[in-house]
Amino acid sequence: MDNDLIPQLIKLKYLKYFYIICFYYCYFSDISLANPKKDKVLTMLEGRHWNLNTEKFLGLGGGIDIVLIDIAGDTKIINYLRFRALEALSLYPTEKTALFLEATAENNISAFARRGFKAFKIGFEKIKPKRLKRLATRLLKHHNANVRISAARTIRSMDTSRFKKYLKSESNSWVRKEVQK
Repeated sequence: MDNDLIPQLIKLKYLKYFYIICFYYCYFSDISLANPKKDKVLTMLEGRHWNLNTEKFLGLGGGIDIVLIDIAGDTKIINYLRFRALEALSLYPTEKTALFLEATAENNISAFARRGFKAFKIGFEKIKPKRLKRLATRLLKHHNANVRISAARTIRSMDTSRFKKYLKSESNSWVRKEVQK
């Protein structure tokens, strides 16, 4: 009986190490199997004096909108790269991009909401003006004043009667003053 127990304990000891190795492999597999397109896009988003280079981004081929959405939505990535990814998304007026930018614009984090709305406006103003107007109208009720200002300025250029209603309903005088600039 004791002779069977010792080999079983040894097997359990090694089995423990096997499970630990499997765990680490699974946990770090997305690092070891990194997406080369994502790496390329992240490199393009870096730089001290960064400007959106339309030709380079559009020259990367298909699927870059998905990569940019992944970067912009990844909370593990530093915010300035996520902001730049939002800006670059304005170059890809797809339905996935529209849904992501709308959700970002309605985000409670005002820095992302403002940038998401700006990217949506740049990318979809000419091809989906009604959708832009609906989003801007919803954002007139956003908790952040700067998001409301951006939305109100957009509404002002699209629907003056709705803009006038908004001016009457806005409680902050400084916001009313800013939207009229």
